[in-house]
Amino acid sequence: MATSVNVRLGRMGDYLGENDTYISYLPSVHSFEQGLFGLCMTYGIKCGFYSGSPQAMIKEDLPILKPTFFPSVPRIFNRIYSVIQEKVKAQGGCQKFLV
Repeated sequence: MATSVNVRLGRMGDYLGENDTYISYLPSVHSFEQGLFGLCMTYGIKCGFYSGSPQAMIKEDLPILKPTFFPSVPRIFNRIYSVIQEKVKAQGGCQKFLV
């Protein structure tokens, strides 16, 4: 699986390697997580583990680990989008307009 994922990404011109970071948040017994971890082990990708709370992952873990790729499900992407929208709404005047 690891090779097929990297070949697929390589077709788009972006192979994964030692300069990349992944944040692990799925249970270790999940087949998708095992495949991603195998990808990390095969290509030397750095793997960080999240703190256990999805809210903390978005506000604390992501800024610290700075993953370069984030395979996920729509539910997590919607949460990230909500956090970004909250920050935009908190801005005032010209900053809000520019964002």
